[in-house]
Amino acid sequence: MYSATSGALVAQSAVDTIANNLANVNTVGFKRTLLQVQAQPKTQLYRFQTDPTRASGGQPAQVPIGSLGSGAQVYDTPADFSQGAIAATGNDLDVALSGPGFFALRGGNGALRYSRDGEFVRDQNGMLTAQNGDQVLDASGAPIALPAQGNVVIDRTGAITVDGQSYGKLGLVEFTNASALRPEGSSRFVDTGNAGAHTATNTTALQGSVEKSNADVIRSMVDLIANERWFEANQKSIQTQDTAVAQAVQTVGRSNA
Repeated sequence: MYSATSGALVAQSAVDTIANNLANVNTVGFKRTLLQVQAQPKTQLYRFQTDPTRASGGQPAQVPIGSLGSGAQVYDTPADFSQGAIAATGNDLDVALSGPGFFALRGGNGALRYSRDGEFVRDQNGMLTAQNGDQVLDASGAPIALPAQGNVVIDRTGAITVDGQSYGKLGLVEFTNASALRPEGSSRFVDTGNAGAHTATNTTALQGSVEKSNADVIRSMVDLIANERWFEANQKSIQTQDTAVAQAVQTVGRSNA
């Protein structure tokens, strides 16, 4: 019963994870979440003979039976950082990334975050920001200020010019250990401390485009159905075990008289 219960809980977590991926299929820069499952620790079982008998030489006996598994559990929920499709928008402030890099953003609370969402805008103060107001940082970690008018050009290295005048360079960052990044919201990631951030060397900026979500609708739907059936199978197992226990409680000790 406990094994089936743990299986049902894992299946429920899988359904929640897949549902979140499906909800963000149209979110720019979204990276789908994976679910890693592992077996729970096994328990060693023994049969104890507490009533001394001749067979045990008059001493209590302890006979090993074997190990018992207790089901499965969620090990981790990492993000899949595989490249999403590039879609052209024609907006000069939209930037897609081709390669493993991220944009560096500074939130209103001063927190440093990373994102693949390149739908940028120029706010009322002339600062280049994300849609939610987070400031886009340059290669030195400073906010990027742009003039109110002018033809904005962002080259493949992230260098920004307006009417031929330089206005800095996008702070593109890559990570030695991207698995150490943890999602925060739909398209933000935070460095847990050992991701190994460094200046991007294998990432190209594409102006006038955005990177779409890498969540696969068809695959997610198939996985959703499979995990719902997995949950139902474990639920049925729990019900069967519960029925068997109920019958045992009702019949054990009942006399024939």
